[in-house]
Amino acid sequence: MFFDIVCQMQTINAHRTIYVAGVTANILTCYLDQQGLVLPDMREKLTRLASAPRMPITTWWSLLEEIYAAHPVAGLGLAIGCCTQPHHVGLLGYVAMYCETVGQALMRFHRFQPLLHNLTATLIRQEGDNFVFSWQPRLSTLLSNEVVIASVLTVFKHLTGQVDISACLLEWPHPAPMDITPYQQCFSCPIVFDAKTIAIHMPLQLMNLPINSRDPFLVKLLEQQAEALMTALPRQDSLLQALQQHILAALQDETPELKTMATRMAMSERSLYRYLSDRGLRYKTVLNALRYELAKNYLKDAQLSLPEIALMLGYSEQSAFSRAFKAWSGESPMQHRRGHLP
Repeated sequence: MFFDIVCQMQTINAHRTIYVAGVTANILTCYLDQQGLVLPDMREKLTRLASAPRMPITTWWSLLEEIYAAHPVAGLGLAIGCCTQPHHVGLLGYVAMYCETVGQALMRFHRFQPLLHNLTATLIRQEGDNFVFSWQPRLSTLLSNEVVIASVLTVFKHLTGQVDISACLLEWPHPAPMDITPYQQCFSCPIVFDAKTIAIHMPLQLMNLPINSRDPFLVKLLEQQAEALMTALPRQDSLLQALQQHILAALQDETPELKTMATRMAMSERSLYRYLSDRGLRYKTVLNALRYELAKNYLKDAQLSLPEIALMLGYSEQSAFSRAFKAWSGESPMQHRRGHLP
């Protein structure tokens, strides 16, 4: 059973590998420099990854965990994110640097986001006198979410030269830590913990702030380069990706059934079954592979109990989740947790 699950997950991952840009490794190097952390093996790894176009998202998570193991401080991801400069996100950062305004930079970020990662797309919307920059925290970790959200605010400050920029509200999907001081110091705004999404609310007038290094000629050239790079990105199976997203959206409310997912995707159950069969997949394979990846990430959060994790994965009973996890991994959830907590 365990061998079957591993083989099936490899089949799925062949269709869709979740990645982040290799250049983001430079953010971590910057943090090590700032803290005076030597860590020669880590630095060698970061140098190698920074020269690669992309790295698997799991590699990014592992890097953050390794730094935490060597330097276990509260709000570590926030501190790392505060080191971010526009050039740390590669071409996308340079495009932003040469835009006219923050609003234009955000629109281009949204457009070229796949150059940075292929996780859940970011959304930008207006709410009264604020704009909201948000995304769904699927297939993520606390540390990685901290890095990203702090990076957003820090890059705004770098682009405009205004170090006093602060958010109006932060929606955060994780429980409040025992010490929320790092969050208060980073964002200087009310924080809603245990939220359903990650969302940073910013003053709408920030959209019109000019960018100090704006250059319309350079931004046009860089946009052409970004368009060329977009066409060279690995192609994804969009229908499989859509199925995975529908499963993720439904997991916390129910056990997603094939018929239900087909209806949500405006397909017949038979068509969806045939589509998966043509790719050597079964619906249960896709569902269990997603559950397994989510379970491993949830188990790293010591504040989540096993009954809570079971519910988040669509199981009505903890015992059913425990049996499934042992079938997938060969160990119980508690054994896995003891071996992977920092």
